[in-house]
Amino acid sequence: MRGVVSAGMAAAIEQLGLRDAFDEVHGASAGAFNAAFLLAGQAAYLTTLYQYGFGDPRFVSFVRALRGGPAFDMDHVINRVWTRERPLRFDAVLSCGIDLHCTATDADRAAIVDLTGLRDPEEIRCALRASARLPWLAGGPVNFRGMRLFDATLAEAIPVHVACSGGVTDVLVLLTRPEGLAHAGLSPVIARLTDRYLRAVNPALVELRLTRSPRYDALTAKLAAQACDPECAPSVCVIRPGAGSLMVSQLESRVSSLRTAGSHGMRSAWMALAGEDPELIGTLRAYPRGAVAPAGAGAGGEGATADAGQGGATADAGQGATARAGQVNSRRDSLRAAP
Repeated sequence: MRGVVSAGMAAAIEQLGLRDAFDEVHGASAGAFNAAFLLAGQAAYLTTLYQYGFGDPRFVSFVRALRGGPAFDMDHVINRVWTRERPLRFDAVLSCGIDLHCTATDADRAAIVDLTGLRDPEEIRCALRASARLPWLAGGPVNFRGMRLFDATLAEAIPVHVACSGGVTDVLVLLTRPEGLAHAGLSPVIARLTDRYLRAVNPALVELRLTRSPRYDALTAKLAAQACDPECAPSVCVIRPGAGSLMVSQLESRVSSLRTAGSHGMRSAWMALAGEDPELIGTLRAYPRGAVAPAGAGAGGEGATADAGQGGATADAGQGATARAGQVNSRRDSLRAAP
């Protein structure tokens, strides 16, 4: 899950105390997860959960896929891990005063849609599931608000067009690929299987899949040019991993790779926002099970975008049984930036 990179960036925003500078936060696919946890004050917490959720064999199973189930069980992560085992503070997302926007692909119109105005925890869960529902690999489309929805990156990996449609003044974009690294498409086998699945749903979705890489590369080049233009309106700032950063795939689930990629994302954002290269240190923290995880602990898809200034801005992208509130998990390593 390449989104761990922008999760680390969101954790830097959180630790630097900059979250409340944004009016809106937009996320596509894994970026929607990062956006929700940032608004909950749990961005750093999520960065460790990539290892304990997406690194969990209950999440990824190609044997399950051969038996007709999803290779990636996002419902397990959202409905169980983030609701019962390592809970997202849905109440904090709803009360923070910053608008959450999750984008997704409308399967029937083959177009991007903005899922916002989320009113309760179940609507947030539905929006997160829809934004990251990889066609075929993660199951069928998510039904929400009368639409059939797939992963946002099929239509638009970086939700800047949705974010900029509301008259924003400043846009911070979190990207997960270093500069100059082109978008890599699916492997030939996965591409053929995905196209066969999409063709049965709506043939227009196949064209979106086929043009996804060139559209992504064109958009990142445009964003880079806008970030260098002081006259650009809205003002655009782009944060991306530095050269030599670990590049993880969209389907990465190895714990060591997710941990390293998250730390690289946090370091990149800290350097961009604070102007210094921090020392990242591992600390032990206890997190309550089934209760509120402390904000600011730990470190930090694509596609989470955060809005700054008036009108908002855009940003890019567990194990164990449930216990009573107040009972704590075993100790866990977290990353913090030490200036």
